[in-house]
Amino acid sequence: MTLPPGFWQDAVEAQITYMKIYIQEKGQTAGPFSQAELQEKIYGGQLSRLDLACPEGGKEWVPLESLMGAGKVAPAAPAVPIALDRLRDPKEMKALTWLYIASVPAWLLLLVWIVAGFGIPLIIIGFILAMKAMGELWFAAHLKTSAVRVSETQLPELFAVVQNSCRNLGMECPEVYVMQQNVWNSFATKVFGRRMVVLLSGAVDSILLKGDMQELSWLVGHELGHHWAGHLNWSQRLAKAGSWLVWVALWHSRRSELTSDRVGLYCAGSLKASQRALVNATVGAQLAGKVNIEEAAAQWREHRGEFFVKYRTLYSTHPLLLARVDHLNGVAAEFGMNG
Repeated sequence: MTLPPGFWQDAVEAQITYMKIYIQEKGQTAGPFSQAELQEKIYGGQLSRLDLACPEGGKEWVPLESLMGAGKVAPAAPAVPIALDRLRDPKEMKALTWLYIASVPAWLLLLVWIVAGFGIPLIIIGFILAMKAMGELWFAAHLKTSAVRVSETQLPELFAVVQNSCRNLGMECPEVYVMQQNVWNSFATKVFGRRMVVLLSGAVDSILLKGDMQELSWLVGHELGHHWAGHLNWSQRLAKAGSWLVWVALWHSRRSELTSDRVGLYCAGSLKASQRALVNATVGAQLAGKVNIEEAAAQWREHRGEFFVKYRTLYSTHPLLLARVDHLNGVAAEFGMNG
């Protein structure tokens, strides 16, 4: 009998998941606890992943993170090495080309306005740019004083994920911040040339409540993907003048998000973890681990041909969540990833 791909890995993960674990709590042995119970303790601040632990039936005390799935992080090297140019969504550059074409009449109209106005419109443009710069400085001040910057000594597990991902992508690490906001979101930004990634606590807490660092690495990789793909570079920002053709602008936005999803998958090194992170954004932390991902993907395929689903997709800046879950199946097959 031929075993399916990833059989032994899944078997080992299942064994770890159901293994009971003893911990050293206030100098005394406590337990045994299930993985779910220990994750609740870690999330509540009662335990650290570095606390000593021993599996039921074992004799050696080791750091808790070495026994828990929650201690997994993205691999230091890609699970499946591929050429980096394959990470970009195949249709993104086509959408960007059309956006550049649409921007030409907008830039010509601006030039005519400036010439016809004897340069006076430049004063208005300068005022708008100055206000934009003030807004960026205001935001940067808020970020520096209301968020925590990730470093070797500040949230080192998360910092390791960022470093590994940037190394695999061949890019310099941007500044990464974690900021309190109970919204499942994160974003990449650029302030006066400084590249930044901001992870909102609503997303980070939700993933780590029931998930693991490998799932979080998909989220980090997704935002790094915007920097890696140049979505925030001036060359692409110039194309935004073509946004008057709204359907082209939205098309490019969706393809850019799919590029970042592909980068996230590459950084996480796991289809299962990447899809679980996306499902987390759909149903929340408590139910994400119980969702049948294949059924969720099939749900998208069942409804994607409906008129209002197509209409909603056409006017969305991001691909719909279940569409992204299904899309990752195809990307993983393209990359040669199993599970």
